[in-house]
Amino acid sequence: MKDINLFPTKDSSYLQKVKSKSEISLNDESMGYLIESSEKEARRIVESLKGKGKIIAVVGGDDAFNRRAIETLKIDYLVSPEKNVGKDTLKQRDSGMNHVIAKLAAEKKISMVIDFSEVSKLSGKEKALRLEKLIQNVKICRKVGCKIKIASLSRDEKGLVDGKARSAFGTSLGMSSVQAFNSTEF
Repeated sequence: MKDINLFPTKDSSYLQKVKSKSEISLNDESMGYLIESSEKEARRIVESLKGKGKIIAVVGGDDAFNRRAIETLKIDYLVSPEKNVGKDTLKQRDSGMNHVIAKLAAEKKISMVIDFSEVSKLSGKEKALRLEKLIQNVKICRKVGCKIKIASLSRDEKGLVDGKARSAFGTSLGMSSVQAFNSTEF
């Protein structure tokens, strides 16, 4: 597949965004689920999807949530680990990841996913802070060998971004050319 989106399109995986177990319908045409909820609810959802052969992606939170999600949940992707983080320190950004989390993800073959549509909607200082955190996460993942993917995750046709633009975005974040090319294939 070439991309991950939140609506069905040709050549992309369609994920259904869920916040609770009651929103899951196993007879739909989606290839998986994007879970955006608390840790307790995420555990319930993942447990109910066990053995169904669906892609499971979890929207990241703080460092502790991301680590527990990678250690204990059977997921395929951790989406935007830098999204819900605390305050930055003087010498380091609080990017929702560290080398321990990245190493665990690499061992369990869990890929980090950058939500391109969300980053492109930001502006000004907010966008600059998010890009700083993304650059730090790319450096950490390159060091330990964790895979990074860049997805559109759009809700409609207007939000779709082709592979070349996503690859160029990866290169601007500090990925190697091979890593940037591989980041657009799912």
